[in-house]
Amino acid sequence: MLAFALGPCLAQSLSPSPSRKSPTALAAAHASPVIPDRHPGSAPGERPRLQAGGLSLDESGARYRSDTSDGRLSASIGRDWGSAGGLRLGVDYARLISDTWAVGLNGVAGIEHQEIVLNGLYSPRPDLHVGASLGWLRDTNTYPFHSGPDDVVVAQGSALVRVIKRFEQHRWLSELNASAYVSRARKPDVPDAVMFEDSPTTLRVLVDPREISPGHLQGFNLGLGLTPWSNVDIRLSLGRERLRYRFQDGSFEKSAHTTAGLTYAHSLSDCWEVLGRYDTAAAGDRASFGLRRGSWHLALTRDSGSAGMKARTRLLVGMQTSLGAAPPRCGGVRSRRAAEVHRLDEVFQRPRELPTRALAKVDLTARPSVLATLDKAGLSGATVSATPDALILRTALPATTVLDLLVNGASIPNVGADGHPVVWVQGGALHIGVRRFPNPGAGVGLPAEVVFEVIDPIHGPTLSSATFIVQGF
Repeated sequence: MLAFALGPCLAQSLSPSPSRKSPTALAAAHASPVIPDRHPGSAPGERPRLQAGGLSLDESGARYRSDTSDGRLSASIGRDWGSAGGLRLGVDYARLISDTWAVGLNGVAGIEHQEIVLNGLYSPRPDLHVGASLGWLRDTNTYPFHSGPDDVVVAQGSALVRVIKRFEQHRWLSELNASAYVSRARKPDVPDAVMFEDSPTTLRVLVDPREISPGHLQGFNLGLGLTPWSNVDIRLSLGRERLRYRFQDGSFEKSAHTTAGLTYAHSLSDCWEVLGRYDTAAAGDRASFGLRRGSWHLALTRDSGSAGMKARTRLLVGMQTSLGAAPPRCGGVRSRRAAEVHRLDEVFQRPRELPTRALAKVDLTARPSVLATLDKAGLSGATVSATPDALILRTALPATTVLDLLVNGASIPNVGADGHPVVWVQGGALHIGVRRFPNPGAGVGLPAEVVFEVIDPIHGPTLSSATFIVQGF
């Protein structure tokens, strides 16, 4: 794309004249409804839900939950009480296909965030499991461009493999696991934006390319599960991540981060349960804390995102009331110890290692370029606006037709290299396609003039002209 600057005498002769003038852009790893980090949020329940079997209704939306020995389903639709508002759809599903295979799915759709994760688990032995996950998300965040902040949607894909070794239930060490994962964001197509720099004598028009640099994440971690008491389940993990951003000028930004995770589940007397989680990674810190007693549950979650992103904090308060059905049983660590439940847990929960926010940042090496420089004294009352490709001059009298285009005193065809007009009239304004002029070369400036017709309410059609300098690069 050619870049030109219009000289300081642009449009010095915009007034009618018959002659020509001289030149001048938490991961929700826990699948429990008490720790809903991957979900945008839910309205506080002021009244009990109406429930029939697994279907429940309240003022915040509708939910369905089903648990069997070989399957689990949780689906919801309701209002997003996070920063964006609107409706939120969510689904988590897990099923045991056979003694060796299990599959699962996590999905969420809201205004700012849409995501789907597919999980699979292969178990050659009851104490040995190999899992894999594939994820895709679209995340909307506000990015601070040179021309000002704007919301941009970034898509991202992720993949994970994991090996899990379980031990006898009475041991303190209940599990060892290792995982490796990658995540890569796609570069979004963000339109250029126009900027104006105003001074007492000149007006500069600049074009911000608004480039986004997508991130590429690679990581691994080692984890273990501990059961110091029969009613306590602790999971610890430690790993390493490498994050890389590539910029449009060929340079890179690379960083390495140590990752750590802690999950704590404690079943107390009288149906109380405490659930907590904290993870730190290159994609940001994620934390959640929840309490549950029988049908009531409350959770607070926070996802900081990567550097420069707006943190998301959400609160969920809910209650379940069964009508004509057995009351909800107490949740607890003991109830999740069976081998079948372990396998369902692995494919039902979203892997905590996969980022819940897009890995992307503004490419600050893509700097704004000058489209034109105008001398305010030479505008003769014309108003100036611009697109990323053209100046728009609106004179006191509406323009109708471009009659001639001259560069260095010689008339040239009014057609650019792309086959479109170099100068044209639209809506009574004169459009000058700055980037469509032939490039005269670095440091060379050529005088140019546009002759066009305007309509004078008294004298009728009248000739007018605009003069400027085409500056090469």
